[in-house]
Amino acid sequence: MISIIIPAYNCERTIAKCLDSVLTQSYANLQVVCVDDGSHDGTLALLEEYARKDQRVTLLVHPKNKGISASRNEALSAAKGEWVMFVDSDDWIAPDNCQMALAAAERQQADTVIWCYTREFESQSLPKVFQTSERVWENEEVAQLRRRMVGPYHEELSRPDLLDAWGTIWGKLYNREVITSGTPIAFVDTNVVGTAEDVVFNIDYLGKARKVVYVPQPWYHYRKNMESYSNIHRSDLIGKWDKLYDEMERRITNGRLGLDFEEALQNRIALGALGLSIIALRSKGTWKEKYKGVQTVLRRERQHHALQQLRLNHFAPHWRLYYFAAKHQLTPLFMALQMVINKMIDKDG
Repeated sequence: MISIIIPAYNCERTIAKCLDSVLTQSYANLQVVCVDDGSHDGTLALLEEYARKDQRVTLLVHPKNKGISASRNEALSAAKGEWVMFVDSDDWIAPDNCQMALAAAERQQADTVIWCYTREFESQSLPKVFQTSERVWENEEVAQLRRRMVGPYHEELSRPDLLDAWGTIWGKLYNREVITSGTPIAFVDTNVVGTAEDVVFNIDYLGKARKVVYVPQPWYHYRKNMESYSNIHRSDLIGKWDKLYDEMERRITNGRLGLDFEEALQNRIALGALGLSIIALRSKGTWKEKYKGVQTVLRRERQHHALQQLRLNHFAPHWRLYYFAAKHQLTPLFMALQMVINKMIDKDG
């Protein structure tokens, strides 16, 4: 059985499509754990209706909003399946996703399956394929994938757009025993780390996994929403990302994971300057205030240190120029390139 976990918060416009895609899977032996996290719209009523109609739906309710990490952690405690998947409430999955992922796990005798996704815009659908051929990591090789979750290394820097593409919590089939055995794995609080709680989960999970298979099929459909919480201006995000980096650094140090992990983390911090700058540019302030916000990102000690160590030789020319400007704090050039790259990201996701 596969337990599919769906946190839900104020998603009455999208939850039906999400649940319909899950409940009509060609593989039917499912437990669907939905968590209403204190919604103020009609989400809870819709979830209650689905739970009445289909006994495979387990509904958990938070009277007040606790956040996505708390919702996922509670759902994990209620999960009964041998396997676990996560789906976000505004997304959906292909009709044979569960069947094909489970077949890949059985074929390779793997405890984890990863697949890619399709970005769903209002006017078009664009697959995002991480690499074009199937790949397997086994035993000591799993550490390579774990390091990739921390950040890109050497030639991986040629695809900065994949910084967190590998690390999403969705688009994966997890073995529940790996999650619960020994020290159980849980999500860190997004109220503390801001974002990328799923990346930290995967870093912990891959420290225990034995064999992972990647299948180059975009079974997951990710709704690209530029108005989402992670894409709006958040003045507290820099400080929260410091705590995120602290969480990763602690795992690297305590686990004695090596210099490649340390360099990968520095690369993540350097590339993260892009995300922080985009958010600064999307703020509602004046151009002068946006300029100051971007300059603050580039001059912060942690980001500045990481940018100075960033190797530019693996980047495509436009990225190389962009990060050259960041390294040397050429803020006007950096912002001009930022606006161009921002449009590319909005278009290509």
